[in-house]
Amino acid sequence: MILEGSAYHLSSLNGSNDLILRVLWCSEDGSKIIVMNTTNSEHMEFPYILDSEELISDLQQEKAFKLNHEPDQQIMYPTDEYISKHVESRDSKWDLIKDIVQMEPEIYDPKVRWQLIKNVMEKYKVKENIIYDALKRYWFYGKNMNGLLNNYHDCGSKGEEREYNNRPGRKGPNIYQLTESDISNFQDAVSKYIIEGRLNIRDAHQQLLENYYKKPGYRLRGVLVPIIVESEAPSERQFRYWYNKEYPFKTRKAHKVGRRNAEKDFRALLSSNSVFVEGPGALYQIDSTPSDVDVVAIDGRTTIGRPTTFIVKDVFARKVVGYSSSLKHPSWIEGAMMALENAAANKVEYCKKFNVDINEEDWPAANLPREIVADRGEMKSKYPNGIVTLGIRVANTPSYRPELKAVVEQHFRIKNDMIKRILGKAGAISKVKRDPGDPDPSDTAAITFDTFNRIMIEHILAFNKMSLPREFLVTPEMFKENVELTPNALWEWGKKRMLLHERPTSTIHYALLPKETAKVTRFGIEFKKLCYSCEIGEEKGWFDCESIEGSSRITVAFDSRNCSQILIQLKDASLIYCRLTPKYQEYENLCYEDVKAIFEFRNEQYKDNSNSNKQTKAEFNAISSNLIKEDVKKTKVENLGKSKSEKRSEKRAKRVNEAMKRSSQSALTAVAKGSDHHESRAPQTVVVNKIELSNNMNDFLKNKYENMRKEMGSV
Repeated sequence: MILEGSAYHLSSLNGSNDLILRVLWCSEDGSKIIVMNTTNSEHMEFPYILDSEELISDLQQEKAFKLNHEPDQQIMYPTDEYISKHVESRDSKWDLIKDIVQMEPEIYDPKVRWQLIKNVMEKYKVKENIIYDALKRYWFYGKNMNGLLNNYHDCGSKGEEREYNNRPGRKGPNIYQLTESDISNFQDAVSKYIIEGRLNIRDAHQQLLENYYKKPGYRLRGVLVPIIVESEAPSERQFRYWYNKEYPFKTRKAHKVGRRNAEKDFRALLSSNSVFVEGPGALYQIDSTPSDVDVVAIDGRTTIGRPTTFIVKDVFARKVVGYSSSLKHPSWIEGAMMALENAAANKVEYCKKFNVDINEEDWPAANLPREIVADRGEMKSKYPNGIVTLGIRVANTPSYRPELKAVVEQHFRIKNDMIKRILGKAGAISKVKRDPGDPDPSDTAAITFDTFNRIMIEHILAFNKMSLPREFLVTPEMFKENVELTPNALWEWGKKRMLLHERPTSTIHYALLPKETAKVTRFGIEFKKLCYSCEIGEEKGWFDCESIEGSSRITVAFDSRNCSQILIQLKDASLIYCRLTPKYQEYENLCYEDVKAIFEFRNEQYKDNSNSNKQTKAEFNAISSNLIKEDVKKTKVENLGKSKSEKRSEKRAKRVNEAMKRSSQSALTAVAKGSDHHESRAPQTVVVNKIELSNNMNDFLKNKYENMRKEMGSV
C-alpha cells in the first residue's frame, strides 16, 4: 500500500541517475498518486502525476524500495533553537501559500496553480518566483511547514578531511588486546555461566578468569588455588562491552529473568499520520480522568488509590485507538505521552505485556492523528511542542468546555458505568462524595493495577466491536456501501480513502520525549550524573576528544521514568540511541528520581563518615609511630660502637635463631608463659637444664652451618 508522506528510492542501471520520490497525494481509489522528485535540493522540480501501478511494479521487481528513514529530517525536524532563529522568515512564507496548498489536487494542475498564484501576487504584492520557491520547498520537504526555513545545515566544509599536526584525543595507557581466542572464551563463558549458571556479568567474568586465564597455583588448606594475573587477561569492562554488543538487550534480559518475562517488556511501535480530509486518523481527542475504582498493591491487601486513565479516540470512527493508566497524578510523561505512544503502537505486542493474546484484526489501530484536541492540562506544557514536528496540530479547548471534545468525554461515562457494573463488590466507587454511613470502597478493594489494565483492554476490545450509538450520523456513502456501524468496521472502511501516512518510530520518540543539555566527556555522554555511550560514538572517537561533531554539549531526549537510554540527534539528522555505560549498568530501568536519591545517599554517607575516617587514621598513625620509635631506639643502643662488618657477620646466625624462635612460638603445641592451662592430649614436658640444652643446640647448629660454608668455599 502506497501512503502519503512516504519516500521511495528508484535505482538506475549505473547508479548515477537514482531518484528519490516523495508521495504528496493519493486518489481515493489509490490508482493515481502525485509525486515529487526530491533527489536534489538545489534543483527542485514541480510535482507530477504517476500511476501507482508503475511504482508498485518497480517495488515488486526490486527496482525501487521504500525509505525507512527521513532523508531531509535535519530541515523538517530542526531543534527549537534553530526554529527560534528563523521562525519569522518561515511564517512569512507560510502566510503566502497556506490557503492554496490545501486545495488538493487542484493545486498540482499547472493551469489552476497559476491562477491561484496570481491571486496571491495581487493580495500580497510579491513576485511569482517567491511564491514558486515557497511552494516547491513546502512540497519538497513532505508538506512540512519547516521546509520553508532557511537551510544552513549544508554550509561549511562538511565531509572534508582535516589535517592535524598532532594526534587528536587523549593519550591513554595500553590495555589488553583481545584476540580470536578471547572471543571464543567469551562465548563459552556466556553459555556456561550466564545462560546456564544464571550468573551476573561480574561473577561470570570471575569464572572466566579462574577457568580460562589461570596460572599454576598454590595449595591453600589442601586446595589448589589458581593464580589470576589481571594484566594478562581481558578486563571485566571488555567482557561486558563485548557481551552488550554481541547480544541484543532483549536477549540479555532473557538471560536474567527468562524469555517469557523479557517478551512482556517489549513491543513494536508503528507510526502514521493523516491528511486534512475527514477519515480515520484525521482528528483524535484525548483526555484523562480518575477511574471509579480503588486498586490494591501486589500484596493483595494494601490499597494504593485510583488509577488515572488517558483515553485517545478517533472522531471519525468513534474508535478507541490508544489509552494509558497510571497511579501517579496526570502529567505529560505519565499520561498524555504514553497514550499517544500507545495510539501509534502495535496493539498485539502491547497486549502481550498484560498476558492478553489478540490478533491484528482485533485492534487494528497504529496511527498518529493529523490534529488532536485536548484540554488545557498536560498538553499545555512545554513538552508537547515536539508534536508539531510530526505534522500534528494541537488544539486546546477553553476551560470548562468539555462539550468541545464530547467523543472522548462520553467514553469516560461508558467506562465508569462498566466499572461500577462488574466491580461493584471489588472496590468500585459509586459516589464521588460519600455520605455518613456509606460503605468505604477501599474496604472491598481487591483487584491489582495489572488486573485493572487487563479489564481495560478487554473493555476497549469489546467497545470497538459493538454497535455505535443510535444518534450516530450515517452518511449517504455509508448507506450505499452497507457499512457495518461499529468502530472497527468504520475504521477499515475509512482506511480505503488512503488518508494514512507514516513516520519513523525514532522520529516519534524524539518528538514526544522532553529534552535537556548533556556534556560529552571521556567517560561518555554525562547526563544527570550518569554516563551513556553507543557503538557509533566509540568507533568515531567521540569520547577520546570529548566532543560530538565539534561540540562538547549536545541536546538529548530522555524519559524520566527510565534512565536506561537516551536519544541524540546528529548534524546529519540521524537519531542515535545511547545506553548506559558498563559502570552504570546497575541503574538500568530505574527512574531518574531513584538514581538521584541513590547519589544523595552516597554523598550523605561520605559526609557522615568523614570525621570517623580521619579519627581511625589518626589512631593507626599514632600507634604505628610509637612502635617504630621504640624499635629504632632499641636498635641504636644495641648497635652502639659496632662496625658494619660486625653487624653483617652476626646477620645470618641471628636470622636462623630468630626464625627458630618464632617458629617455636607459633607451634600449635606452644604454651604461653605464666599459663596454668594445658591440653589433656599433650603430655607434660619435664624441662632439665633447658637453658644449657638450648645453648648447646644453638652452638651445634652454628658450627654445622660454618662447616658447610667452609666446604662450599673450598669447592
